[in-house]
Formats: sequence, structure tokens, C-alpha cells
Amino acid sequence: MRSRKLTCVSITLIVVLLCQNVHSQLQAGFYRNSCDCAESIVKDEVRNSFIKDQGVAAGLVRLHFHDCFVRGCDASVLIDSTSPSNQAEKDAPANNPSLRGFEVIDNAKARLEAICKGVVSCADILAFAARDSVEISGGIGYDVPAGRRDGKISLASDTFTNLPSPFFNVDQLTQLFANKGFTQEEMVTLSGAHVIGRSHCTPFSNRLYNFSGTTSQDPSLDPIYASQLKQQCPQGSTNPNLVVPMDPSSLGTMDAGYYTNILANQGLFTSDQTLLTNAATAIQVNQNARNAKLWRSKFASAMLKMGQLDVLTGNAGEIRSNCSECAFSASSRLLWISSKKKKVGFYGNSCGSSETIVKDEVRKGFYRDQGVAAGLVRLHFHDCFVKGCDGSVLVDSTPGNSAEKDSPANDPSLQGYEVIDSAKARLEAMCKGVVSCADIVAFAARDSIVITGGLGYEVPAGRRDGRISQVSETFTNLPPPTLNVDQLTQAFAKKGFTQEEMVTLTGPKFRSHVCGSVEAEVVHKGSKNPNLVVPMNSDCPGFGDAGYYRGVLANRGLFTSDQTLLANAATANQVIKNARNPQAWRLKFPAAMLKMGQLDVLTGNAGEIRTKCRVINSKRERGMLQTHTTL
Repeated sequence: MRSRKLTCVSITLIVVLLCQNVHSQLQAGFYRNSCDCAESIVKDEVRNSFIKDQGVAAGLVRLHFHDCFVRGCDASVLIDSTSPSNQAEKDAPANNPSLRGFEVIDNAKARLEAICKGVVSCADILAFAARDSVEISGGIGYDVPAGRRDGKISLASDTFTNLPSPFFNVDQLTQLFANKGFTQEEMVTLSGAHVIGRSHCTPFSNRLYNFSGTTSQDPSLDPIYASQLKQQCPQGSTNPNLVVPMDPSSLGTMDAGYYTNILANQGLFTSDQTLLTNAATAIQVNQNARNAKLWRSKFASAMLKMGQLDVLTGNAGEIRSNCSECAFSASSRLLWISSKKKKVGFYGNSCGSSETIVKDEVRKGFYRDQGVAAGLVRLHFHDCFVKGCDGSVLVDSTPGNSAEKDSPANDPSLQGYEVIDSAKARLEAMCKGVVSCADIVAFAARDSIVITGGLGYEVPAGRRDGRISQVSETFTNLPPPTLNVDQLTQAFAKKGFTQEEMVTLTGPKFRSHVCGSVEAEVVHKGSKNPNLVVPMNSDCPGFGDAGYYRGVLANRGLFTSDQTLLANAATANQVIKNARNPQAWRLKFPAAMLKMGQLDVLTGNAGEIRTKCRVINSKRERGMLQTHTTL
């Protein structure tokens, strides 16, 4: 076996501008006594792959970057998704299908497991491989402090707020990198890795064909270069395999070509060319273009710093035996619901794309306005607590009937209707009369939790849509913000929830109006402006955060019904537990959502499948409905 014939010689690499704040538990030569061939084996696999495809070097550098910027350098980017409802980082739009180099990591891991079983982490393999890729492409080598452990969680939703978009401007780029502890100069330095990269057409096609209302082509893009790109990426092409080099000269070496390209208006992405729109970053672009050697030195230093972002060490995390599989699975730790009526994958045979389409519409809505995520969760709650989960909250009022959505508890604060409408329209075009509005709301709520950092879960489907929606039903079924803890407990008990589940379900209120819409309307004295709102938590976290409970403990609960949770010993204890252990709350919350999603559902021949979610079907439409089996 080739790996056994390797002479494990310690290779002294050039070390340049080592980070001074090296993590105390990371050290160069970490595997010297436990698996001294570790770095040599990784280097060998990188070299083997580079000979076959030079593009793998850029792929491995980008793989390391996309790993470290999401949950830290913990190899969470390598984990496979476990189900459509539990998408891992690698299947996020920012990563799939553009990330590459996974096979290099897998090959190195397999060889290392054969020699040193359970010793070398996937996170360290990735850090070594990125360094070796820089070096093999002409960059400066550096010693990699090792000792990282592998993460146990990988969520596609984490990528949305942690990875830079190719559409970012310079201020957005600067802020995102600053959030990770990088200076603006380090941001410009790390961007230089694009010189050996490639891109699919989608991230820059708007610069070629749909730039603005007045011009189809980005005026900051060199016209000759634009013509070349149009030949490589024809308008309207749906070929997922079309890629272009990010450096038009395609030398594939770690040089200053990225910066000279920008100066020639040949930056491929908006986020590349934008570096000339700021005086400070423009100066750095010019300096790097003139002094490639200096840039290589700075790049090695920045890579070292990046490789230590939020690392897991000691007893944290794990050492995976297979880099694409995690011993821990969030979905496997969930959930206790075991109703005999539930049917996960209900539309598998009748409309197999239903959940994918809903998820796609949630994602689009979230990109336009992150607040839609919390809005859709609240929409599901307000639907289920009034006449059960039957989509009745979606129905419009008529001249003779005021519907639920126009109740003071819902209007104007509820949001997310347009996401449901868009999903329904697409589903009707594909699977007419099959997917209920009630199920769409349930799917959308789940997807909203996942996209904002919460845990995914399978949604039993087969709900049918209700035919009655009355504003009066909301008055006795939706808990007002003025309730005390005893009244809240009773209101939830009537729906079959325990007091602990009541406290668990109140957690989404931490989503602020900016990021989400469980919003509080506060009327200034004398003001009649219906659009005045106050954020319920200015920190703007996702559904993986326990900020609501920390706010209550700090006496910043906005409603009486929030702060009252401290007035009872049992609920106060639950608030403290959730504040201290967000992970425990993240597990309890999907279980409570699953339970809520089965409140008083209509199944079988009850109710209907609405053609439009806002309108009860006419008699003619009812006669055309298909009959489905029960939940």
C-alpha cells in the first residue's frame, strides 16, 4: 500500500507572518507523536488530485474558507444532508454545486484512518489541504497549528448570514469580515484567492443581462471582457456545468492577477469590482497589484488567522471516522411525536416536489426580507390556535364576513401571505388540487425555522383546508399580550399544551421586526401611524438562539405576557434553563411545533383543497377536488 511506503519525513515549510494570537490548544506539529505522517499524507493526496485537475487547489482553499466562516473551522461543511428537511451546509445555494475538493479530503481521511484510526480530525485535514493548495499553486507555505476537533452540527441555514454574497458592495464585505475579526485590509487580501478560482454563471449573469432598469450590462465591466463572458454564459442557459475562470488569463497560479484584473475592470463579481469604489480598498488593490510578493506574504498570514476561527479543541466536538457523516444527527435527536395518523412524505406520489417548492419560496422571501421567517412561524401559530391548522387564517374577508386575518390580533402585524400565495400558485400549476394551503403553511413554518438557524424536522402532512374563517374566533383563542402567567398557562392547556411547552413556544418572540415579525405595535401618544413598530429583541438572532429568555431575565420582556414568566417559580425556572442552554431549547422547540401542527386538523373528506389560499372554493371547485388519505 502506497501510504505505508511513505517515508514520514518532517517537511520544514517557510513560515511567514505567523498570527500572534495562536489558539493556546492548537500547535504546529500536533500529530508528531500520534500520527506523524498526517501532513505528508494530506499533501500527497492534494498533489495527486492537482495533477489530474489543477482547479482542485482553488476548490480546497474555498472549501476551507466556507468551513471556517460558518460555525468556525470544524469541518461542518463536509457533512452530508440527512433528509430534505435537514439540509447541511454543503447543500446551501452558496455551496452547491460550486464547492469542490471533497474527494481529496475523503481520500486523505481514509488513508489516515487505516494508519492512525480516530486520531486526525477532518477539520485539520481541511486546513492542511488548503495550505498545500496555496503552496502547490505558487503561494507561500506556512506551518498549520493543528488540534482542531470536528463539529457535530451542519445547517444550510447558517450559510445565509455568514458567507459573503457575490452581490455584496464594499461596505457589506467589510462588515461581514469584521464580524469574523478581520480588518478591511485582510478582507482585500483574502479576496485575492479568486485568482485561481472559477465560477458558475449565475453569480455574475446579472452584470451581463439584467443589471438595472436603464442598462442591461454593468457599466463598470470591461466591454470586451463582458462579450467574452456572454459567449461562455449565454443568456437563458440552464446548463449547470458552465463555469468560467475568475482570472481571464487562466494561469492558475497564486499571483496578483486578481488585483490587476480589477484595475482593468475585469473583476468577475460585483463583490470584486466594488473594491475600487472605496478609497482605502482601492489603495490596497493597487498595492497588491504592484507587489505580488507582499500580497503572498499577507495572504499566508491571513489564511493562518482564518484557520483558527472558533475552533473546537480538547474534549469539544469529535473526531469523525468519515468526514461526510456525523455521529450526532440533529434530526435523529428529535422528536417524540408518534401519532398514528401522521404521514411524512404524504405527497411523495401525488406531488413529489411540494416541499421543495415551498422551501424555495421561503428562501426567496427570506432573501428579500429576513423578517418573513418569523412571520411565517407566527402565521402557522395563529392558524393552528384558531379552529385548528386548516389554513383559515389565510382567507380574505368578504362583504358579509370579517375573516381571521382582519382581527386586531392579526392585522396589520401578520406577514408572509405572499410566500404562501407564490408557493400555492406554483403547486397548482404542477399538481392542481393536490396540496392544501394548511400543509403549505406548516411546511413554510418549518423551513423558516431552519433558514434562521433552528433545527429541521419532518412535517406530517395531509391536512385539508377549512371553509370557515371568522374574526370572532380569534378573540377567545389567541392569547393577548396582556395575559398573566396563569392565564397563559390556561390558554395553552386548552389546546393540549403543558406549561413547559407554553414557555418553549414563546421563544420565537425574540425575532425583531427588522429580522422577523413577532412584532409589538407601540403607539406614540396621539400618533395614528399604523406602521410604528418596536423590535422585540434588537440583537436580531435566529431560531437557534435563546435571546428571548435572556431578555426576560434582564427585564426586557416587551409584553406583560413575556415578563410575567418570571412571576411563577416553575416558568421562571424554565426561562433560566432556556437562557443558559439554547441547544436544549432548540431541541424542544421543533417538538412543540410538530405538536402544534396537528391541532384539530381536517383530514380525509373533511374540508377541501383550496384553489387559492385566500378564497374558499366555489361549489364547482369543490366537486373537482381529489380525495386524499388521512394524516
